[in-house]
Amino acid sequence: MSTKQKVWISVALVAVVGIALRFTLPVGKPLVSVRAEELFHIGGYTVTNSLLLTWLVMLLLVVLSLIATSKLRRGDETALRQPRGLQNTMEYAVETFYNTMSGVSPKYAARFFVVVATIFFLVLPSNWLGLVPGVGSVGICFTGGAHASADAALVASAGASDSAAPVLAATEGEGYSHNCPAGTAFHPFLRSGSADLNLTLALALVSFLTTEFWGFRKQGLGYLGKFFIFNQGPIQFFVGIIELISEFARIISFTFRLFGNIFAGEVVLLVMAFLFPTLLSLPFYGLELFVGLVQAFVFAMLTMAFIDMAAESHGDHGHEEHAH
Repeated sequence: MSTKQKVWISVALVAVVGIALRFTLPVGKPLVSVRAEELFHIGGYTVTNSLLLTWLVMLLLVVLSLIATSKLRRGDETALRQPRGLQNTMEYAVETFYNTMSGVSPKYAARFFVVVATIFFLVLPSNWLGLVPGVGSVGICFTGGAHASADAALVASAGASDSAAPVLAATEGEGYSHNCPAGTAFHPFLRSGSADLNLTLALALVSFLTTEFWGFRKQGLGYLGKFFIFNQGPIQFFVGIIELISEFARIISFTFRLFGNIFAGEVVLLVMAFLFPTLLSLPFYGLELFVGLVQAFVFAMLTMAFIDMAAESHGDHGHEEHAH
């Protein structure tokens, strides 16, 4: 069986499973929750559905890496000369991503490959697994905790006064979507990690701190010189202050760019599946696959670009532009 045939069979199986789940799972009015829903507690630590999926993504990456490198760790010479199967696929993905990073920053791509590639290969499956049938639609009716009472109040107020918001509305006899009793909240077992502000903020902080650390590492206290410019007139001084503000604003833009795109995609798919429960909603899945790839790529490449900019002084960039 050729690789092309295997791909088409896999696509067909996913489509069949998705259609089967669509017509066998109970479906009610879609209810959108901006925050990740809690599932259980470990001591005083709350485990949410987005955190659970993120753990599964990390476990999946570890297992795939161990399987792909098993022959290399055994010292198999054939695996070194002619990689096949999963090893070949992962080597191709890693090499392609590294070459792309080298195009953005030839000088620092090798040094920061681990950080930037980790961001990309964590965000990409987090985005895509949110589209798998059953994610976001299989869960429990949650009755305890602050989330349930807050969600119940939200639905009650939406149903009473906001008839123009059918996505949030639920009439008093129906309760929540998925036929949960009134007064309870439906909490999916899994939700895309990128649709949770906690994960996107954490990644944004990792990107920001790595950038600033490397800026100080390469330039020392002189790194502050591009933010506090006292000897080039008032205009340059204010330009430096704006640069300082934009440096911290990256945390917000990174956080909400990824969260906003993935969360908005989930809402679109939820509404389309409710309005068009047949194959008419499939094109939107293709669109979200593309958006998930683009957002992971943009997040990683911007991190690499900002690290490169932080490591070089304005004088260095000026000489490079003059040379070009």
